[in-house]
Amino acid sequence: MARKILAGAFLAVLVLSSGCLGFILGDSLAFSANKATVGNEALSGAGYEKASVERKTAKRTFEAAGQSREVKVTNWVAQYEKSVGVSGIAEGTVSKFVVISSPKVEVAGKTFNPLAKYDDRKLVERFVSGYANVDDLRKTGSKRVTMLGTKTEVSEFTTTAKSNGATIEVSIHVAKVKHGDDIVVAMAIYPKQLDESEGVYRLVEGVEHEK
Repeated sequence: MARKILAGAFLAVLVLSSGCLGFILGDSLAFSANKATVGNEALSGAGYEKASVERKTAKRTFEAAGQSREVKVTNWVAQYEKSVGVSGIAEGTVSKFVVISSPKVEVAGKTFNPLAKYDDRKLVERFVSGYANVDDLRKTGSKRVTMLGTKTEVSEFTTTAKSNGATIEVSIHVAKVKHGDDIVVAMAIYPKQLDESEGVYRLVEGVEHEK
C-alpha cells in the first residue's frame, strides 16, 4: 500500500512539473508564432508588393484539471498585392497573396492548432470569405512545390465570386506546412482569366519563416 501511495504522489509531481502548474493555479498563458513573410526577390519576380504585415491576437478558452483558462494566441498575417487591369472589369483589380503563421498551443499535455487539422478546402472556406462572397467551390488542380524546405501540395480551387456588383470566376491557391512549432499557410486569390499561377508558385517558394 505504501508503495502505491508513493507512486501516486510521484506521478502527481510529474504532472504538476510538466507545465500544468501555472495553468491550474490561474497563471495567464500566451503563445506566439514567429513572423512569416515573402522574400523580396520572390516578390519582385512575381510583381507583387507588400500591403501589410500584422500581428493578430485571438483569445480561446481551454479546460484542464476541472478548471478553464483563457489563452492568448498571437498569429502573424502578411498580405501582398498585385494591381492589374482586366478587360471588361474595372481597372485596379487586385490579386492577393497571404501568408499566415500560427503557433502550436500546448495546455495540460494537449496540443491545439485549428490550422493543423484543416484540409485545403476548409482553409479556403475559412479565409476567403473576407475577399468576396463565394460559392460553388471546386478543386481544379494541384502542384508539388517546395515551401520552407518541405515539398508540399499547392491546391488550386475555382469558384464564383461576387464583388462590387460584379460576378467573376476566381482561382484560389493554398498550401500549408509545419515549420518549427508553427503552422504556416500560404494562400492566393485572383480572377481566373489572369492565370497568376506561376507567380503564385514563386511566392510560395519564397516564403520565409524562422523556426
